[in-house]
Amino acid sequence: MRSRRDFSNTSAPFRHEWRPSRWLTCALILLGLLAALSLLNCGLEAPLAWPLALLALAGSLRLARREADHPTCQLLLSPASASVDGEVVEMPELLEYGPLAILRWRAGKRRGQLAFWPDTLPRAQRRELRLAVRAHAVSR
Repeated sequence: MRSRRDFSNTSAPFRHEWRPSRWLTCALILLGLLAALSLLNCGLEAPLAWPLALLALAGSLRLARREADHPTCQLLLSPASASVDGEVVEMPELLEYGPLAILRWRAGKRRGQLAFWPDTLPRAQRRELRLAVRAHAVSR
């Protein structure tokens, strides 16, 4: 009688280098431009509309710069443990909103999250991330 080989039901660890999204940076700049144009085209008087438009544009540029300057993170999810930049994290949770995926976790008393836009996480890797988070939750 032939014996069956036992296959491992543990999955390979998910490794990914998270980086800031260029799409989000461009969207923030575009929203600032649109806000400035809408302030100039609404019924506000010119002495009030121009400073507000410049303020809206400057604010959006500041947010875009802040988003683009985020450092990259090394993400490792395995069924046994999870870590972000080498720091062990607890309770990873994946939230999906259409093409946007948000990974949340706890590290001690602190909480953290990473947003994965379609330009930072392709569809195949999104599936791997989803499976790795589920495997981590089952192993706990």
